[in-house]
Amino acid sequence: MKKSIFLAALCLMNVALMAEDYELRTLTFEDADAKFAPYTLDYANKTISTWSDLVDDAQYNGTLTYTSGGVYTWCDTQNTLLTHSFTAPYWNGGHAISNFTNPGYDPENLPEDVYGWYEIQFATLNGGNNGSKNFCVHNGYVDDYNSAYTTYQTIAFADGKARMIDHMYVTNICYTLNSLVHGDGFNPPATDTTTFHIVAIGQDANGNEISRTSFALYLGKDSVVTTWQKWDLSVLGEVVSVGFNLVGSADLYGDWGLNAPGYFAYDDVAVRFDKNDPTAVNNLFVPSSNGKKMLQNGKIVILREGKTYTIMGQELK
Repeated sequence: MKKSIFLAALCLMNVALMAEDYELRTLTFEDADAKFAPYTLDYANKTISTWSDLVDDAQYNGTLTYTSGGVYTWCDTQNTLLTHSFTAPYWNGGHAISNFTNPGYDPENLPEDVYGWYEIQFATLNGGNNGSKNFCVHNGYVDDYNSAYTTYQTIAFADGKARMIDHMYVTNICYTLNSLVHGDGFNPPATDTTTFHIVAIGQDANGNEISRTSFALYLGKDSVVTTWQKWDLSVLGEVVSVGFNLVGSADLYGDWGLNAPGYFAYDDVAVRFDKNDPTAVNNLFVPSSNGKKMLQNGKIVILREGKTYTIMGQELK
């Protein structure tokens, strides 16, 4: 009996020690937590100094997200190292920062100055998680119809190192809610048996799938996500990137694939960082005040004193 108690106590001590081996770093998308050097989206002539600078001037056909060929990019450089970029227009897929809200998703809640719900594709019912302002909106899906020319929209670690994403918070956007609950020109109203899930695909350095998990945004009329919900992503293990997909029950598909809007919002992405890792965030390259962050061949680089560096501080020759 005493031996069993001793072993149990030893196991608890080991768990406690393991828990102390990492710290959580959270990507909040809030301006107070903007930990990156200013950079310029040249195609929009826009300097990005805070997360709010990445919020477009309109939810549809805005300058930042719909200027054809423009590369919209963000990177939580001095914190989680998570990054994402997409080539506009946004209707082809991407992750865009937003602070738009809408009071509801019923027909009477459609603003008078817009034609359809797709024009408020960046709006949640209540802003960001836990009463915050900013969040990120994912658009994109892969199915049997488009898989030959479409890939997952991903978030990745900018240094290419595998880490564990502990969790994120997710919710539906108003556009998706309206389509599922009331139907639209593409999608009939959902039924008691309709399902709609986010799928997270853990990937290695070569983009190969190594794990996956899912989260239900809609499970029939009595189970509809309208508030922020915590999604455990630790089950994916250590990953270099995570791709996201939207999948539904058969009634959400037509001759040209998924008819429901392939969107969801996410916020407060928490990443585990090993405290003993010599490349931990506290040791990352911090550009000097005279450095300039910009895009070069689709990647973020830093120009400083006539030299070009990666975000990790490696000089590019």
